[in-house]
Amino acid sequence: MNKLVFILVSLSLMAGFSCSTRGPVFEKYFKFEKGNWDRFNKILFNFPIEKADADYDITLVLKPNKEFVYGSMPVYVILDTPAGEERMNDIKMQVKHGDKFIGEIEGQAVVIKTSLWNALHISEKGNCRISIENMVPKIQTSGINEIGIIVEHSIRK
Repeated sequence: MNKLVFILVSLSLMAGFSCSTRGPVFEKYFKFEKGNWDRFNKILFNFPIEKADADYDITLVLKPNKEFVYGSMPVYVILDTPAGEERMNDIKMQVKHGDKFIGEIEGQAVVIKTSLWNALHISEKGNCRISIENMVPKIQTSGINEIGIIVEHSIRK
């Protein structure tokens, strides 16, 4: 009897622990060749929504390197949901404060995260699409190693 109780309690704890440490629903990065993002090169991310009628947090991740000369990185983001809803977000990611980068150092780059949408309600299952456009008014922006998207189930209500 004690063994059965111990096994049931252990399984319950493991199940609860695995749910609380679940990672992102989607996380993907686009690596720029030679660290250059061309002005009219839109970056596309497609990801599945498997849980309908749920809230999601969507984060934009930028990984600039020491060659990035601007204080901020302006981008235009469009999200298309499975229900046909379109959301747009004009973001100016703060990259530097003066001459110092903001964010966590990762190798030769800095990791900067900006929230795109918090507790975004998505009503239907299917594929979402995010398009990110570089809005720096130059043909090419140097000093960007990667850009990425992280999608997580929202814990905010």
